Amino acid sequence: MRKILVILTIVMSCACYAQSSKGNKLGIKTSINLSTLLGDEFQNPRPKYGYTAGAFYQINPQKKWSMYTELVGSFRGSRFSNGDTGYSKVALFYMDVAAMPSYKIDEKKKVSLGPYLSYLALSSMFKGAQQKAFLNDIGVRPIDLGLAAYYSTQGPIVGFQVGAKLGLLDANNGVNFTDVLPPTGTGGFIRNLSLEIGMLF
Repeated sequence: MRKILVILTIVMSCACYAQSSKGNKLGIKTSINLSTLLGDEFQNPRPKYGYTAGAFYQINPQKKWSMYTELVGSFRGSRFSNGDTGYSKVALFYMDVAAMPSYKIDEKKKVSLGPYLSYLALSSMFKGAQQKAFLNDIGVRPIDLGLAAYYSTQGPIVGFQVGAKLGLLDANNGVNFTDVLPPTGTGGFIRNLSLEIGMLF
């Protein structure tokens, strides 16, 4: 976690310099998200609430076409309805970097669409109603590549943003929960999906 904070500090410092010298826009993003894991490796998935926070940087935001970039930490994963003895939650923490072309609809509204790259920093599996992780480093691929889409509107002080992120790669890297049902280790497909709603400062 300390490394993550150092990286965010460096990026924001560099962006502050660019903002002051070129008129670009630097800010802080914070969102709640609703995520799940798609595919056929896990059984009975349910949505999981999480949150996203970090820095965003807009290049030439005053123009019709601009560039929106962000570096954020995101808590994602999925809950599962597998009873008291089955796996009940997979918790994932990703660092996301996105670079997205943006189109200005009017003076306050923008849409952005583009790729993002994720690095998996932490992964855990929980069993039943237990509050402590039953298993860590669960066999999820450390790198994910996906597509993100955002709709943003700028208020007098705070901006609002809604969007979605869909992982395009198979995240399964040998998931196999021994002594926990339902069975895993089938080599099935796993894909990240998250929906976000948040604020831009």
